[in-house]
Amino acid sequence: MCLRLLSPAFLLAAASVLAQPTQTLEVGGRLYTLPSDTPVIIDDEPGVLADLIGQPPGMRLDWLAAGNGMHGNLPPLVFSYSVIGPVTTQNPLRVLGQEVAITGDTVLEGFADPSELVPGTPLVVAGLVDANGSLLASLIERRGAQGNKFLLGGYMQEQLQAPLRVRVGEQWILIDIAFTSCAGGVPALGDYIEVRATSIPDFQAGDLIDTVTSGQCANPVPFGTAGAQGSLEGLVSTVGPGDTLAFGDLVIAWDASTVFEFGGPDDLEPGAAIGVEGVFQDATHLLADSIEFVRPVVRFEAPLMPADVTPGEAIRPFGVSVFNSPQLRDEDGIMANGLAAPTQVEVRGWIDRLGDRFAFRVRERGNPDANDVSLRAPVADISAPTLDMLGLTIDTSSALFFDADELPMTPGEFFSQVQLNHVVDISGATWSAPSNTLQGGSVILLGYEHTEPLPGTAGTRVSAIVRSYGVGDVIFVDGFEAEP
Repeated sequence: MCLRLLSPAFLLAAASVLAQPTQTLEVGGRLYTLPSDTPVIIDDEPGVLADLIGQPPGMRLDWLAAGNGMHGNLPPLVFSYSVIGPVTTQNPLRVLGQEVAITGDTVLEGFADPSELVPGTPLVVAGLVDANGSLLASLIERRGAQGNKFLLGGYMQEQLQAPLRVRVGEQWILIDIAFTSCAGGVPALGDYIEVRATSIPDFQAGDLIDTVTSGQCANPVPFGTAGAQGSLEGLVSTVGPGDTLAFGDLVIAWDASTVFEFGGPDDLEPGAAIGVEGVFQDATHLLADSIEFVRPVVRFEAPLMPADVTPGEAIRPFGVSVFNSPQLRDEDGIMANGLAAPTQVEVRGWIDRLGDRFAFRVRERGNPDANDVSLRAPVADISAPTLDMLGLTIDTSSALFFDADELPMTPGEFFSQVQLNHVVDISGATWSAPSNTLQGGSVILLGYEHTEPLPGTAGTRVSAIVRSYGVGDVIFVDGFEAEP
């Protein structure tokens, strides 16, 4: 049975006691049960929640969850895509010049194999937009034909004058109308913009979008009001100064009371996908109660040979394949160009639901050293004194153990508490390639257990990917369930 939120804030207030159909949305790790005739906006068009029944999940929802319980006063739920247009390159996959990441968490509709997406294929894409001009896709839907509009959202990365043209990702756009919410009606370098345009037949890579019908400056995650709750999901654009990160111009701070899940503060990197819950201090600042990585993090530091890197495709610390991703920060050019000599390399990334690993940062860490390696990943098997993590054997017989607060543990305490899928950090260990084993060093039980979705809270500013538009059980308006 679905977990339902039966608060009157989310039930239809009416004079009658007739049963009303409802739907339970799963969004940003929360569940919201709403009447199926709740007004919504779907890609800028009005509708009702029931219109989404049977549709593939993965759209983004922006919404101020109502707190007054009156159906007629519920703010509309705004469901949106990130890009609508044709494939402009196949490898890498770009749609209107935006490089798109497909993972095991991406919902594919209308096709099963990305190799089918040749240039010109009309697509609708939803997901999280990265400051580097890429998109982590939650939904890719293949359409039978290109519609009459293009949609593009992203950070403005370059500007040319006379006439004014701006670049978002690899796509150039002619700006010949005033943009709303932009200083002087013109977007500036670094602004996050959303553009709608009339579609252009036979559009190809390198073509200019010169049919803009509307444009606005915005933020990839909406701002809030002081004292309001926020439940937000996005890609980290910057980290720091101090204990802060940013979604565009929205600054998220954390402190000692903030709970982290699926990763810790030192896993926060530009390009990482996270969900944040907390309280807005003002419109552009939020203090986080919790920060959850959308998928479990992985981290490696290992000696690599040149053969361990396939430029543009994958890197293999300890022989474990970690794939390139559009969200990758590759400051030393290792993933792009490979290695010329044996090198110690740090790789940070995440695991999708199918178990594939994707990198969001790769860095050189000096000369190769098999006696000082590290690994952070979920536990797949436990057989004291060994663990299995990502197919690697972790021999802890000579290791030191610590809890998440870095307080010492005994081996017995560690193995009585560690569970499957707990994230464990190994550092200062020795790597034996012949036996596929990390041995010794320090072992830290980080935990980061997965939690099931919880009921949503009225009055919360919601901005996240919808995992389900599911149909709930019939519920009476007074809060009682209908008898089966």
